[in-house]
Amino acid sequence: TSSSICYSIITSVFAATAFLLSWAAAFGCSFLSFTSTSGFTRPVTIQFGIWSYQFWTVATSVGGSIIFETCHRYPSDMEVDSYLRSARAFSTLALLFGGVFLFSNLIASCISPLRKTSHLEGSAFLLACLFQGLSLLLLNSVICKDNTLVEQLLNDVVGLGNQGMDFSDTCSVSTGANCTIAAIVFWFLAALTSHMATVAEKRDEESNAATEPLLPGENL
Repeated sequence: TSSSICYSIITSVFAATAFLLSWAAAFGCSFLSFTSTSGFTRPVTIQFGIWSYQFWTVATSVGGSIIFETCHRYPSDMEVDSYLRSARAFSTLALLFGGVFLFSNLIASCISPLRKTSHLEGSAFLLACLFQGLSLLLLNSVICKDNTLVEQLLNDVVGLGNQGMDFSDTCSVSTGANCTIAAIVFWFLAALTSHMATVAEKRDEESNAATEPLLPGENL
């Protein structure tokens, strides 16, 4: 019916938005950041993600220093604590659970707009919402609280003759963390509208069963 189809379409939109936000949060290099508190005329911000970080190259010239930025995978010898491992696992699970049911929803909608919503879909999106939230454990990891790469940058800068540069002791949320928070909201909305689609379909089935005409032999 029109109500269940409408809920299904809205579910697909919410889930697709959540999936894209989740992907950006998981594989970008700007989940959290550190901002310099001294050393340069303008503050320098370096950013770190779940799987990669903002790599920097400092070049000096007569006019001053220039920092080039790219995303690099973390060094293999970097310490990986339980919070970082958990953030990686939960961000992957959010994409897996949400992505499987998102694409099954889209494929089923293309095949038949009148198809029934899976009873597992809402639960899967709710699990994706939970896993997405747990990926914020990165904010309690060594990436945020004891980042050796920040110390390495400070040593490189001092070696180039730039004295007095310093960064804040703890990290701040950045684009990736904000995408994660937004994804949590959209996964939850997808779970809610999926449940509403299931309820609407059940109500329509009961209504159709009640209004079906009796067979000739049944009115005797």
